[in-house]
This record gives sequence, C-alpha cells and structure tokens, in this order.
Amino acid sequence: MRRAWIKALVLDKAHNSPVVILGIEGTNKVVPIWIGACEANALAINLEGLEFPRPLTHDLIVNILDALDARLEKAIIHSVKDNVYHATLVIRDLTFVETEDEEGSDEHALIEIDARPSDSIVLAVKKGVPIYVSNEIVEEHAIDLQIPEDSSDEEFKKFVESLDIDKFREMLKDEPDEEGEEDE
Repeated sequence: MRRAWIKALVLDKAHNSPVVILGIEGTNKVVPIWIGACEANALAINLEGLEFPRPLTHDLIVNILDALDARLEKAIIHSVKDNVYHATLVIRDLTFVETEDEEGSDEHALIEIDARPSDSIVLAVKKGVPIYVSNEIVEEHAIDLQIPEDSSDEEFKKFVESLDIDKFREMLKDEPDEEGEEDE
C-alpha cells in the first residue's frame, strides 16, 4: 500500500468531468480518478478550508462519527472493477474496550466501510487523515509524469494547464506491461 496525496483537481474538458489526480509518495507517479461534479465541489471547498453556517453532507458524516465516538483513521483506494475505483474508510470505534483475550490487538476497534473514492478523499481531506492506494492500482493504473516529485508547484501548474485529458487517457491505455509482453 502506498500513501497518496491530492496533487491536483482538474477538469476533463472533453467530457466535462472533474478528475482528481493523486500523487504517489516517493514516486513521479499519479493516479487519475474521474469523480462527480458534486464531489469535486465538496473537495474544492475542503481543500480551500471554507466553512459554511450549516453542515454539508461530508460535514454531517464527520459530525455523526464524532457523536458516535468514532474517528476516521484512513481512506484506502484498493481496487478497480469494471473501470470503477473502490475504496474503504477505516474508522476507529473509540468506545471499544480491550479484553484480556484481545490484548495487543485493536482489530476489533476498527470498522471498515465500503465507500466511493471521491467521498473517501473528501473525508480524508476534511479530517486530515492519510489516503492510501493499493500497490496493484499503482502498478496497473498509475502514470509516470516524468516530473520530479520535488519540482516546483509552478512547474506542475504549467503541466496541468497544458494537460490534454485525451492524451492523458491515451497514456493510461498505452502503459506497457511490466515485462513488455502483449496479452494473448
């Protein structure tokens, strides 16, 4: 599993669809995930740290977790099925009391909830918890940008501004196999 962060939130102009680009820690690779407009709006609001007088949907989820004495630990984007990414929210039950039989193991205190990656990312940003991407997704779906991880924000901004999402999609299709073999 690899830690990820939000490198950019861009618009696929050809399909009028938002794309969140996750950077993969320690690499030049990114994972693009197409998300809905509402989730992109919620993500942008949270990235900017904007507050509203009444709770929005993701605020409500956080408030429910707090009221139930639970804490979001991490978001994991773990698989792709039929071109759809799948994620899990890992939540800690803060009311869990360890028994002698369970000493040293907190697995019973953790709750895993199936979630969309877009909602998982928004909640992770909102609560400041880590986002992880499975090694399988990094190997099969990540794109090597050839832009050094430590490059300036200005260099990446230029890349994003000149980004042709159709070429980006082609990069996804044209990624060679690890061994360079064709599927037979």
